[in-house]
Amino acid sequence: MQVMTMKNMLKTGFATFLLMALVLLYSNAMANFHRVIAIDGSITEIIYALGKEQSLVGRDVTSLYPKDAEKLPSVGYMRSLSAEGILSLKPTLVLATSDAKPQSVLKRLKDAGVHIQIVPNTYSIDGVKQKILTVARALNDESAGEKLATEFQQKADKAIALAKERVSQHGERKALFLLNARGNQLLVAGTQTRADEVLRLAAIQNPAAKDMQGYKPLTAEGAIQYNPNYIIALQTQMSEQHLESLLEQPALKMTSAAKEKHFMVLAGDDLSFGPRLPEVIRKLSDKVYGQIETNRTED
Repeated sequence: MQVMTMKNMLKTGFATFLLMALVLLYSNAMANFHRVIAIDGSITEIIYALGKEQSLVGRDVTSLYPKDAEKLPSVGYMRSLSAEGILSLKPTLVLATSDAKPQSVLKRLKDAGVHIQIVPNTYSIDGVKQKILTVARALNDESAGEKLATEFQQKADKAIALAKERVSQHGERKALFLLNARGNQLLVAGTQTRADEVLRLAAIQNPAAKDMQGYKPLTAEGAIQYNPNYIIALQTQMSEQHLESLLEQPALKMTSAAKEKHFMVLAGDDLSFGPRLPEVIRKLSDKVYGQIETNRTED
């Protein structure tokens, strides 16, 4: 009888242990499961790079990369969010940068029980690394975040080193980054803009940076004074054909860039400051400095 009791105790103990193990596994699985809405193209890109895209149930309109992200339901523009649109997707987690607005919508989401994680959005190499680590932590996969951040840093170091090498070989080149406002009024990027920072990382001088912060109207006198070797714009703002036609404007016509027809249009998400930033640095460097190398090879 005592033996049977011991057997029963062992069986009961094992069953209890097994049940606790299953509960623990379930709890861990639930902790790692989220219905995520990403609000900022860079956050969406990071989630895909981490291999966590299966957790996404929605995104904002700036989330253009990778292409599959556009298949997700959109909650609109990050600076004019609607609580109803977000709540309809039943998220458990909203990952957003500090650009997400209005605050009243974020408060309403919190009141509805949705966890809101605001991700720092500093436009720099270190800023992107911190974004990667923050998003990975929110998705309970810090090891994947550390791996991606390390790979990102290595690629960035190589792209920046190549750009600096080209400067030492050919001298520093100048470029203006333009936006097209209403009535074909051109705005030029100064300091404290993503455009200025990405030009700096690509070792390209932004001559407007010494005179202004943010985006300011470009005058003909200013364009002649700056005399850029290249004009750069965003695809969401203008096509290559449109930009080429703008080179005939008095504000640009007398510049070296206009005379040599040196211009480029970046993809709309190239300034998102996500994991592909090293590729953008390389693309700018290849275009602005690679043109010199091509010309010298042809000579």
